Amino acid sequence: MSFERIGPQVERGWALEGVDGAGRPVRLVFGETELSQAYLGLAIGRHPALCDRVIDDPGVSRRHLRLGLAEGGLFAEDLNSLNGTLLDGEELPPFQPVPLGPDQVLTLGEVVLTVTRLSDEAR
Repeated sequence: MSFERIGPQVERGWALEGVDGAGRPVRLVFGETELSQAYLGLAIGRHPALCDRVIDDPGVSRRHLRLGLAEGGLFAEDLNSLNGTLLDGEELPPFQPVPLGPDQVLTLGEVVLTVTRLSDEAR
C-alpha cells in the first residue's frame, strides 16, 4: 500500500494577521497543542527573551499581550502595556482575560491584527 503526501499537515489553531505601524505584514501562528500546553498562555511583545512571539514595532511593549486557551476558547489579556490593546476598538483592561474569536481585530499600539481560525483541513 502506498501513501501520497498531498501537502504539509496544518494543525488546528489560530493566526493573527495584519500590518505593523510601518505597513509591514505581520503574521503570528499559534497551534492548538502549543496553546494548550502553555499554562498561562503565550506572550506577544517586542522583546525576544520575554515573549513567545515577537513584533518588532516601537509601539508594542516588551511584553504586550498574552494569548491562551481557557474553557475551550481563545482569550487575550493585555499585560499592562504602555500603549494598550484594543479589541474591536474597545480598550482591554490590564490583566483581565477577554474571550477572542474569529474576525475580531486586535490593535497593539499601531499594529492591527485580525484573528483567524486555522482548520485542520487547510493544506
